[in-house]
Amino acid sequence: MSIEIVLIPLAIALTKEIAEGISNFSEENNKDFTILDTRMKDESLLKQALEEWSCSFREVGALDSLQQLHENEVSFMMNKEGCYSLVLPKSADKNSFQEWIEKVETSYTHYLQQKVYLNLVEKAKQQGMILENEDLLEDHSIQLTYILNR
Repeated sequence: MSIEIVLIPLAIALTKEIAEGISNFSEENNKDFTILDTRMKDESLLKQALEEWSCSFREVGALDSLQQLHENEVSFMMNKEGCYSLVLPKSADKNSFQEWIEKVETSYTHYLQQKVYLNLVEKAKQQGMILENEDLLEDHSIQLTYILNR
């Protein structure tokens, strides 16, 4: 019982030190940058979406290898979850870039849906399915009806 009493405060103190160390490391590495997470994972689709907004893709491997960004310059970095994060200079207008990246994500989603649609149509054709009906719904989704060819 006495060991538990000693270990619990020790574990709490150790956890606090680790958390503070991570926080300090994060603040030091992010002191010049703002990072906005996205849901985008496919580099080619991200590039297509950026082209739609007259932007080019620039990827960085790590923040410490990134040089100072100019006011309207952005880069993308792959995060731990496998999604691209937008890296901005600390001085950038975060709200404006948040609105902009939401528009880019909308474009990205459109290209992703096109890719899935084309893959689905091709796979169905390979499986011998016959497309009976294709409807574009109000929410811009596509409803496909297939006849199974047996």
